[in-house]
Amino acid sequence: MELEKKIKTVLKKINRQGIENITAAIILRILIGVGFVVVLWFLRSYSVDFCLRTLEQETQNLQRDIQLQFSSTQTYLEMLAQLIEEEDDITSEHVIKILQMNENMDMVSRVGIVLPDDQILKPDGDLATPINGITFDELAQKGACITNVEPDSLESDKFVLFFNVPIERSGKTKGILFGVIEPQKLSDYFEVNIFDGNANIFIVDAQNQEYIMDTLHGQIENGASLENHQIKKGYSEEQIINDFADGVGGRTAYFSKRLKEYLYTAYEPIGVNDWFVLVSVPESFVFRETDYIKKVLDWLGIYVAVVLIAFFLWDIVRTRKEIRSKEAMATTDLLTNLKNRNAYEQTLARYEANLPACLACVYADANGLHELNNSQGHAAGDQMLQTVADAFVELFGGKNVYRIGGDEFLVFAEMDVNIVSEKADKAKEKVTQAGYHVSVGTASSEENSDITAVIKAAELRMYEDKKRYYMENGDRRKMR
Repeated sequence: MELEKKIKTVLKKINRQGIENITAAIILRILIGVGFVVVLWFLRSYSVDFCLRTLEQETQNLQRDIQLQFSSTQTYLEMLAQLIEEEDDITSEHVIKILQMNENMDMVSRVGIVLPDDQILKPDGDLATPINGITFDELAQKGACITNVEPDSLESDKFVLFFNVPIERSGKTKGILFGVIEPQKLSDYFEVNIFDGNANIFIVDAQNQEYIMDTLHGQIENGASLENHQIKKGYSEEQIINDFADGVGGRTAYFSKRLKEYLYTAYEPIGVNDWFVLVSVPESFVFRETDYIKKVLDWLGIYVAVVLIAFFLWDIVRTRKEIRSKEAMATTDLLTNLKNRNAYEQTLARYEANLPACLACVYADANGLHELNNSQGHAAGDQMLQTVADAFVELFGGKNVYRIGGDEFLVFAEMDVNIVSEKADKAKEKVTQAGYHVSVGTASSEENSDITAVIKAAELRMYEDKKRYYMENGDRRKMR
C-alpha cells in the first residue's frame, strides 16, 4: 500500500514536470514569436533611422555644394557686369565679345543684356524682344537676384532660372546682365551616391512649393508642386510647413504617385531665395535588407523551436563577443585611425555639460575629394584623407583630432586660439606641400558661450576659407 502511494507520487511528479515542460515550451514558442516580431520592428526602425541619418548627412553636404556653386556663379556674373560697366556703349563690339566668351559657363547656358528699351542683346549681337513680358524697369527695381523658375524670355515652351545683375554707371542702371540656367540640367552638377544610386534630388521653392530640380521625374513643368502629397503616418505635414517657414531642415516621408510607394526624405534650406534641397530614397530600398532578414528569421524560427536552448546560449556567447569586438572599434575611424564621429559626439556631450574656459576648435574640410575619387579612384581619395589626418595629428596629437564626415575633420584643443590657429595653418601648409588642399576655420570658447556656437563659428570660417580658395583658383567644379 505504501509502495503504491510512492508510485502514484512519482507519477504525479512526472506528469507535473511534463505539463510544466509543455507549458514552458509553449511559452518559449510564444516568446520566440514575440521576440521575432520585436526584432523585426527594431530592424525596421533601425533601417529607417539609418536611412534618414544618411539622407540628412548627404543633404547637408549637397546643400553646401549647391550654395557654393550658385554663389560662385553669381559672383562671376557680377565681375562680368563690372567689366561691361566700363564701356560707354553696352551694345559695343567689345561687350558682344565678352558675352560670346562667357556663353555656356558652368551652369549658365546663355547670357545676355536687357536694355532700357526692353530689348535683349544676345551674344551674336542681335536684338530680340522678350516674350515673357518682363521689362527693364521691373528688373532694375529688383536689383541683383536669382529668380525662381519662370518662362524663358526667348523660348515660350521653356522654363528657366535667371541670374540678374544690374550694369550701373554713375549711379544709373544702363542694362541688366542675365545668365540663364536650365533646371533640367542642374542634375549634371549635383548628385548623390547613396543607396546604390537610387536616391533622388529635389530643389523646391518653399514659398510656392514648386520644384526647381527633380531627378525623379526629370523635366520640370510649370506648376509642378510639392503640395497635396500623402504624408506617411508618424510624420507631420504641419511640421514640414513650419520647417519651410522657419528655414530649418528636417525629415519626412511622403507617397510618390509615380513610384507608388513612400519616399523617405531629408531636407535642408539652401540659403538661396526660399529654396530647399531634398534627398529622397524609396521605401523599398530602405527595407530591402530587412525584408530579406524577415524571410530568414521565419525559417530560422522553426529551427530555433527545436534547438532553442543550445541556440540561445550560443547566440548569447557570440553576441557578447561581437559586442566586445565592436565596442573596441566604435570610436576609431578605420581609414585614418583618427577618432570617429561616435567619439566626437561623446566629447561634444562632455563639453556641453562643462565647457572649458579656454577651448579652441579647428574645423577642416578637404577640397576636391569627390572629384579626386571620380578621376583617380577611391584609393587616391583615401590617400588624400590620410595625408590630411597625418598633418593634423602631427600638430595636435591623435587624441584631439576627429574625422566627423567624409571629408570633414575637427580638432578640440584646450589652449590659446592664436596658438591653435598657427598649428592649423602649419597643418594646412603640410597638406598643400603633399599636393592637396584643405580649408580650415578656428574659433574659441572665449568668444562663444557654448560648444555648439564654437563649432558653428569655426565651420563658418572654414567655408570662408574654402570660398577664398576657389575664388583664387577659379575652378568651381571642385567645390565640396
